Amino acid sequence: MKTLILIACLFTAATAHAVELANYESYNGFTCNSVPQLPANETHPSLWFSAENAAAMRSKKDQDEQASRLWKQVVESEYLTMDLLPVPSANDEKNPIHQYYGFMSMIAKYSGFMIWMTDDAADKQKWIDRTTASLQRAYDGPIYLFDPKSKGGPTDEIYLGSWLQNYVSAYDWVQPYLTAEQDHAIRQRLIKQADWMGRNIYHWTPRPHNHLSKPAWGLGSAALALCEEKDAYSWLGVALAAGNDNTRYFFSADGIYREGSQYMVFSWVNFLPFMIHYNNVSGVNQFDEFQPLMEWGVGVRNGNGWLPNIEDSFIRPFPAHMAASMYKNSPTFLHSSAPLAEVMMWAWNTTDMKPFDAAVQKTGFNYTGASWDYTLPLDEYLTYDPSIKSTPPDVSPTIFLDGGQSMFRNAWTTSNPSGRYLLFQGVAEADNHQHAEHLSFIISAENQMMACDAGYSRKSYGEKIRTEWYNQAEAHNVVTLNGKAPVDVAENVTPVSRYRINTSFFDFEEKEAPYPDGGTLRRAIAFPGESYFVVADIISSPVAAKATAMLHGGRATMEGDGAYRVWNYENDDYGSAARMHAWTFGSADDFKIENAEGELSYIKGDYGVYPYTKATGTGTDQVILQVLYPSAEGKEGPKVSSVRNGNQVAVTVQDGNTTDVFVLQPAAAPAAFESLETDATFAWIRKENGRVSKVAVREATTLKANGTIFLQSDKPQTGARER
Repeated sequence: MKTLILIACLFTAATAHAVELANYESYNGFTCNSVPQLPANETHPSLWFSAENAAAMRSKKDQDEQASRLWKQVVESEYLTMDLLPVPSANDEKNPIHQYYGFMSMIAKYSGFMIWMTDDAADKQKWIDRTTASLQRAYDGPIYLFDPKSKGGPTDEIYLGSWLQNYVSAYDWVQPYLTAEQDHAIRQRLIKQADWMGRNIYHWTPRPHNHLSKPAWGLGSAALALCEEKDAYSWLGVALAAGNDNTRYFFSADGIYREGSQYMVFSWVNFLPFMIHYNNVSGVNQFDEFQPLMEWGVGVRNGNGWLPNIEDSFIRPFPAHMAASMYKNSPTFLHSSAPLAEVMMWAWNTTDMKPFDAAVQKTGFNYTGASWDYTLPLDEYLTYDPSIKSTPPDVSPTIFLDGGQSMFRNAWTTSNPSGRYLLFQGVAEADNHQHAEHLSFIISAENQMMACDAGYSRKSYGEKIRTEWYNQAEAHNVVTLNGKAPVDVAENVTPVSRYRINTSFFDFEEKEAPYPDGGTLRRAIAFPGESYFVVADIISSPVAAKATAMLHGGRATMEGDGAYRVWNYENDDYGSAARMHAWTFGSADDFKIENAEGELSYIKGDYGVYPYTKATGTGTDQVILQVLYPSAEGKEGPKVSSVRNGNQVAVTVQDGNTTDVFVLQPAAAPAAFESLETDATFAWIRKENGRVSKVAVREATTLKANGTIFLQSDKPQTGARER
């Protein structure tokens, strides 16, 4: 209570925000201890490493190839050689002003780091002088003439956190070598900035948002570097409160970031340094609270190691190597015995960086979204621990998260043509960066992104096409009802997930969400033989309505007609040449499939128009079933056929000596198709060489196949079994 009163008195904006956040506290995210912890005295350096650990940091470069590569990037950085930039005026264009403050802060940080990386006296003095000169100009120019609340301006608060973390890192490294006069002058600049940010963060962004937490984590680092200052305790208190506002609302309890992968990584560039600084300076470890995020980053990655481009996001790598060292002694659900650190290192070491490296070469922008502000290679070197070995997860590769995401996989191996991956999305909507994508899915297989999400936008948030197309329902693999996508049943309430089956031969899950004008979608994903996917939709409406199932096949050409389409992928930055075969069947009398075209992007600036299909039908209770079969380039798919009986649909998939039969209907009722009899709302049987070998049902009391009774029960059953 003492902490909250002190913060409220010193920072009046924080008092007002408590009421404004009343609707943001009902989600199941996490928070860290909000009571600031600061040492009585400053020690420099201490944010990233102590003086005693400098030699170890210096010798890291010789310990393995990855450390050597990172070191090379650091010592070859342009920020170690470029001249200090001329001070801009308030009348200059946005980009030069932004670059000035970002580049100057990075010059200071890189130079400050190099002070401790050399034993040569002349070299050390060169870096001391360069760091001091940069810090003596910190925040000069027109920065205080701009209002960061004006989104998209040159001093937007999303930049301020990174600039401050860069400057206080540089100060932490150079402080032991400053004269008293230099130290006082530099501290006054940093204090002015910290005080300005502390008093205004909640004015700039009064609700949970990355625009709130990013500057807050930067302010927290400043409080730690300047912990002897009278307001440091209050700065840290505001930082912790604002960070908690974000993690409580945008993160699920199991680590999902609701603004999308891109904004998670964009926030990572600030919360990871802060957490390291807090641990090193005050001994406060927030990494335990953030562990679900680290596990999510491993669990959600596709077959190439990439975080998905759902919500407002381009695809992203997960920089697990930068936090792995904090989890050397942390058990994880991802492995039966190895610590999370080893699983995280495996995740990084098996990530295909080709599209991100190509993007840097083409555009000059790295994957963080903060290329003009963030010292990525330096932070990688600072955090990378060569002693951590790589250990892949040994748990089932199919993972169901209570926060609403489910990942269907057949293996943890990456860049493997036989790998299969489907992400099933059903996360409660937040009020920022959300897309109309409830119960959508994306697929990776054959080392290629296949059924896909349209992604973020062409290049930036402010583009009109982002709201006119990219975040609309039709840009995702969803089912609309009269043109509208499913929504949450209530604010911050995750759509229902149920009937989860996870075996070595069949995986399954159903999610349910309502439509805004009435009606519901029950969408299930089946993973027969863990080799291809079946999407089973039950659409219910109080009145006859038009249901439309979109299927976006990704960056490919498309051919086929009737119920069948095939997408053909070329060898590109996103994977190998491959194919995805798709068959779509529906129960409506007017069911039809139309071809369409729409834009998609996986990486900033790399956008294009590609084909997709829209399967439509009208009714009150109808079903749609899709068979999605990845294959190698040029390989034909299985033989697929369908039979309809009213609103019951049966689909047969014959591949060599294996025959799969699926039955889908809106409600439990007797259904008979050839050798299969059941009352299940969904049923699957597999015949191998003519003999039924495996079965699965949802909501069934009876299942009879080839004359053999597999289920006879008084109560509806859901499950799978081998014969």
